[in-house]
Amino acid sequence: MASITTISLNIYTQWYYSCLSKTQAITKKNDYLCTIFIYKQLSDMSITTILRKTFSALYHKDYKNFWVGQAISTVGGMIQVTALSWYVYQISGSPFLLGLMGVFEFGPVLLLTLFAGVLIERFPKKKILLVTQIVFMIQSLTLAVLVWQGVTSYWVFAMLALVAGTTMSIEQPTRQSYFVELVGKIDLPNAISLNSTTFNLARIIGPMIAGIIMKYLGTAQCFLINGLSFIPVLYGINLISVVGKPRLKNVKKNVLSEIKEGVLYTVRNEKILPTFLIVLVIGIFAMNYNVILPVLAKDVLQGDEHTYSTLMSLFGLGSLLGALFMGSAGKDIRSKNFLVTVALSIGALQMASLLFAHSFIIVASFLIALGFLSLCFLNRANTRIQLNIDDKYRSRVMSIYVLVVTGSTPLGNTFTGWAMDTAGKSYGFFIDGVIAFTVVMILFIVYRNYLMKAKVVSDKDKIL
Repeated sequence: MASITTISLNIYTQWYYSCLSKTQAITKKNDYLCTIFIYKQLSDMSITTILRKTFSALYHKDYKNFWVGQAISTVGGMIQVTALSWYVYQISGSPFLLGLMGVFEFGPVLLLTLFAGVLIERFPKKKILLVTQIVFMIQSLTLAVLVWQGVTSYWVFAMLALVAGTTMSIEQPTRQSYFVELVGKIDLPNAISLNSTTFNLARIIGPMIAGIIMKYLGTAQCFLINGLSFIPVLYGINLISVVGKPRLKNVKKNVLSEIKEGVLYTVRNEKILPTFLIVLVIGIFAMNYNVILPVLAKDVLQGDEHTYSTLMSLFGLGSLLGALFMGSAGKDIRSKNFLVTVALSIGALQMASLLFAHSFIIVASFLIALGFLSLCFLNRANTRIQLNIDDKYRSRVMSIYVLVVTGSTPLGNTFTGWAMDTAGKSYGFFIDGVIAFTVVMILFIVYRNYLMKAKVVSDKDKIL
């Protein structure tokens, strides 16, 4: 329905021109038309319109059901991540062993994610998500019992990290490829941004809650809360009507040949290959916060669990700002150099960290900026890949994406832990930044023409 302001403006315009001669009307109309058009556009803007644009994916009922449950559970997940990193560093006292936890948690992603991509195309995505959430719940509750009992064996927690990593290798590509079925391609960038917003809001809230609980109640309660947080997730997924039907009709086809098809498609697709390579570099050398921040908080800033949880929350704040920015303005950023620019900025910022590693206030500002840039990078990389692939290969390509993003973690965590043990505990960000900046610059020089060919917005979005 047209607004009252617009109707009144139309009536006034018709009356105004009726009082003029034909020649005067033509002259006045040329001067007046632009002003009238702009005013009408502004008058039609409403809070509802703005909200619909910013949260367009939530107007899809199935995605809303999924998102609400995830919003609750993701906070619990960040409570567990914060508590587990701190607890493991307390019982081991070694940056290297803390980094090695990444091998157990994310190593399965390297080995299983490609197989998971084929599995996703053989079974309904809704059922896969239900099963994986149940496994996550059991793992969290087991951690709660072990910590409650005072277990301090590093390898027990490493094995539980292995269970979580195996489940993650299936759950993440399922979720990534499910979004497009829940919202469609037009609202896909918004769905990705909202998912990122949820995750990064949890990065603020989760560590803050974890810091309070660890200090006043104990670490075990953090894992208990995360286990219980999966209840709304299971309820939300159960409400989804889109089952995520399998795409592969010929299930007798060799699994390895299907994986090979997906890998060859990715490697031969010149529109997405450079993006994958840049994501790989950033994933290995610029996403090691779970290793660096506990060491930075305890040994460089001489802080405690509250210091650590605050640093985690500040990084989450920056990521949340990045998610909101990409959710509202992501469709309007059409520069094909945006991904590379952000990647280079991340590397440069990490290199500069060596100058202020011992100042809490400057480190805090640095983490907010780094969180913002990291989110913008991952959001744009995900969108670029999904807009430049065929639906036939979507699940397999997104499993490769998860492999690159998450599977690179054990490599980066182990390298960063070793680098801090060898060069010094304040050198983690600096060493990672030097390598990331240099390699991304080389990739940009080599693949610049390919990067220019990729879509960065939906074809339908261009028309809009």
